[in-house]
Amino acid sequence: MLEKGFNKANLNENISWLLKSLRDDTLSKRPCVFLSHKREDKYACKEIANYLKNAGIDYYLDEEDSKLQYASSVGDPIKITESIKNGIKESTHMMVVVSDKTYKSQWVPFEVGYGHASILDQEKLVSKEDRIKLSVLTLKDIAEKSLPDYLQVGYVIKGTKSLNEYISKITDRLEKSLIIEHRVFSNSQAQHPLDNVLNWQL
Repeated sequence: MLEKGFNKANLNENISWLLKSLRDDTLSKRPCVFLSHKREDKYACKEIANYLKNAGIDYYLDEEDSKLQYASSVGDPIKITESIKNGIKESTHMMVVVSDKTYKSQWVPFEVGYGHASILDQEKLVSKEDRIKLSVLTLKDIAEKSLPDYLQVGYVIKGTKSLNEYISKITDRLEKSLIIEHRVFSNSQAQHPLDNVLNWQL
């Protein structure tokens, strides 16, 4: 069994077949977080993906999706859209990584809308707690700012403290246990791996 998470965008057919054929279906039941972001925030997303990976959470980060990268390089919006939709469908959760740059994105609003329809609406999730399936994580530069209405429909994460709480909820593990096992780091820890991208107090 894999202890760390992995990027589902990087699965080739053989690995995908192997995972589907495993009798132990714990892998298929693990949470997978689709990371929606603006291309300029790629570095921050990689850091967040590594943090999720260390906590045993799978994720979808587009840079390792060869079909999407090819479609983007040739400017094929239909294939780009198909790849994004497939990534969201393979995920149990979506996290929108938001910075000042996000507001100029053409793709993030589409991903949020599609994620809302395929993750929240399909599962008939309506309570406040259900919103954790669609989360919004604000990077350091806008952690204290208010979000536009279309992003307030999700579960808001504003820093390493609330990210740890989010991870605890979606893995159904106590944060204290995750810290003891070095799966996550206390938000007050010196030299936290996400210090450069997230506010540690929130």
